[in-house]
Amino acid sequence: MKAFKTLALLFIAATITLGVNAQSTATGAKAGTGAKASTGAKATTPAATPAKTTTATPAKTATPATDAKSTDKVDASMKGPKGETVYTGPKGGKYYINASGKKTYLKQEAK
Repeated sequence: MKAFKTLALLFIAATITLGVNAQSTATGAKAGTGAKASTGAKATTPAATPAKTTTATPAKTATPATDAKSTDKVDASMKGPKGETVYTGPKGGKYYINASGKKTYLKQEAK
């Protein structure tokens, strides 16, 4: 009976250890950190992975053709304050793309 209890406790400890290792792997934590198993077994760490090299990507610049939605129509009868293309939004508002790439709405003329 004592051997059965010992085997049951070892099985529970192994199940908990595997669950903790799987959880720490999924969250990106290092294996072997946190509570240690009381059975005296050492936690195994995954093999070292080579460092990834990253290359710098150039900063994106805003262009009017990509910033305006494809459903927005160009209003050829108007120009922005510095000659920008004016678009008509889905609710009828007029806007242009400013130098920082943001939409700038124009005030409506009184009718």
